[in-house]
This record gives sequence, structure tokens and C-alpha cells, in this order.
Amino acid sequence: MKAIRSRSDLLKLLCEAAELEHGIACSYLYAGFSLKRDLSEGGMTWQEQQMVRRWAAQIYFIASQEMLHLALVWNLTTAIGGTPYYLRPNFPQDSKYYPLNARLALEPFGMECLRRFIVYERPSALNAEHELRMLLAVPGEDAADIEFGSIGELYALIESGFKSIPHEELFIGSPAQQMTRDLVHFPDLIAVTDRDTALRAVHTITHQGEGTSRDREDSHFGAFVSILKEFLDSKSHGANFAPARPALVNPYSGLGRGYGASANPIEQPLTQQAAGLFDSAYGLMLRMLAWSFEVENTGIEAIVSKFCKVAIDFMPRVLLPLGEGLMLMPAGERYRGRTAGPGFGLTRHVMLPAAADNARILCQERLQELSQIAVSLLKQSLPDPAKAACVHIQQLANQFRAEKMS
Repeated sequence: MKAIRSRSDLLKLLCEAAELEHGIACSYLYAGFSLKRDLSEGGMTWQEQQMVRRWAAQIYFIASQEMLHLALVWNLTTAIGGTPYYLRPNFPQDSKYYPLNARLALEPFGMECLRRFIVYERPSALNAEHELRMLLAVPGEDAADIEFGSIGELYALIESGFKSIPHEELFIGSPAQQMTRDLVHFPDLIAVTDRDTALRAVHTITHQGEGTSRDREDSHFGAFVSILKEFLDSKSHGANFAPARPALVNPYSGLGRGYGASANPIEQPLTQQAAGLFDSAYGLMLRMLAWSFEVENTGIEAIVSKFCKVAIDFMPRVLLPLGEGLMLMPAGERYRGRTAGPGFGLTRHVMLPAAADNARILCQERLQELSQIAVSLLKQSLPDPAKAACVHIQQLANQFRAEKMS
């Protein structure tokens, strides 16, 4: 593996890392949303229900760490003069798009998605005791400009850039652009101001993802291997065990463009509206969070902190219940009993301006628009989680409008 020796190559890799952390987090969340919660959904005993709920909690925790990784990548990027990048291609993307030799897709929980998750997080060298090597054996694909075969290898390349490029040349970003734990609720966030903090940020990401040879069972890789073993064991002992909802693979709201032929448009009108609301809330959350990481926060700490708080609140209060609710809503007549799911769709939109007052006005207006959509949806028959999400959107919109930020 060659060392990275130019800022442009390092920024390119950080951009690719941001796309991957973002896309993988969505893929994990989709699998988590698809897991059944209630015995009335069928396909599991009480004991299996407890196990499935634990799986969901593990997957949601891993997804939250992927969002932390995205935040760390943003701090690494601004430290060397770049701009936080939060866009990504819409789902699905085949194995040729990234040199991971694995697709990026939205799939309900099961053997196929767990296998992909293990491929994403696989260490460059596996311990002998792991018995799932055959699951990781995938055909080689065409590589990108700078080749890497796993997320761990990608970060090894990024680390080489922070080590090899002279310190005095590399760190040109303003320290006031660094996001810190007193502004955003990411307890493990690291402000990147020099080589040592940059390397600590990279090591945090790889430690949580693939783990080390001594603590790999506690890593993302180890967690997915453990879940897969439990899933296979449960399937072998219970022929009727079906922990996942019958959700579509790669759904989208049907309201946007830029999706490949293998994406599945939601056709049931009410479900389509709810999926569109999910995408809009998700897009606003990303814009607010990325803006907070981009601006110099000196003198506007209260505004930055408020933007971060609302963006973070969107995740458990809106996106999680609305995502789970969509998994309980019909996708359309031609899908024969399949339910929908969130497409995590990204469409063209106006980037938030650097001026804090103008950014606040744009976000306030958009929150009110989403609140009005939520009010309209609440007049119709929605699953309880989707209802809760709509109520929370109204609360967040009112809170953002009412609170003074200075």
C-alpha cells in the first residue's frame, strides 16, 4: 500500500470516507427498522422477540457510531482546508461504485444484509477463530483510482496521508471550524488541530469498526459476526422464525429522480407521502449538521449548538419512528403484501448559506413546511410510530421558532 503524499489525494479519500460512513449508516438503520418489535407481527416466540430487540439495539448503536465517524471525518476534512461533505449517491449502488467489492443497498434484516455488513467492517487480517471466512470471499471488482478493499484499508491510506504530508503544510483549517463536544452531543468526538489529534480520530474510527486483534468481539465487525451466528442458529432450531418485516429492497418515495432501475418506487399514495416526509426531514437534518461543522463558530456558539441539537434530535424522535412506521405501511398493489421503508433519498436543494441569520431563517421556514405536512398526515390512518414522528416534527418546529438564538 502506497502512502498518500498530497492534500488533494487525502481530501479525495476523506470525501470517499464521508460517503461510505453516511451510506453504510443508512443501510444499517434500514435493517434495524425492519426488525419486528411485537409478537402480534408473528414469526417469533417470546424468547426470540427478546433476542430480536437486542439485535435492533445493537444495530442502532452501531449506526450511531457511524454518524460519529462521519463527524470525525468532517473534522479531519476541515482541519486540512476542506469542506464537510454529506452527499452520496442514492441507493442502490453496485459493487463497482466503491472498491469495497460489496454493494451499497437498503435491505431488510437477513442473511444477505448481514453478510454485506461483515464485508464492510472486515479487518484486513482475521483471527483464526472466526469461522465465517467464506462469507467474506467475494469476486474481485474493478478498483477506483486509489485502491482499498475494506473500510479499514481506506483509513490506513488516510492515516498515511496525515503521517507523510508535512505538518506545517497540511493543517491550514481554522480551529474555530472544529466541532467540539460542548457544541454537539457526540461524546467521543475529537477536535482535529494537529497530527496527533488527527491520528487519534482515525484510530477511533478503525477501533470501533474492525477492532483490534484483542478486542474484535466488541467492534462492529464482531457484533455483526455474533448476530449472524445467532440468526443462523435460531433459523436452524425454529423453522418458523421470521424476525424481519416483509419490506421492499431499495425503496424510494417515487417522488424524486436519480434512481436506478433496480430501485423500487413506493406506489401507495399515503405511504408515498410519509416516505417523502422522511426524505425531507432526513435532508434537513443533514444540511443543519453539515452547516454546523463548516462555519467558524466563534461568536455564534449558541446558534451552532442549537442547529446541532435539532439535527441530533431528528434522529431518534423523527427518523427512527417514521422509518419503523414505514416498515408497517403497504408499498403498493403490485408488491403483493410487501411493506415499504424509507429510501433515504437525497435530491437537489439549496445549500445553507454561511451567514448564520440567513441559515436560521431557511431552516425555520423548512421546519414549518415539514410541520404542515405532518399535520396533514396525522389526519389519516398511520401506524403509531409514524404518528409519533409527525407529532415530534411539530414540536421541533415550534421549539426552533420559539427559542431565541444569539
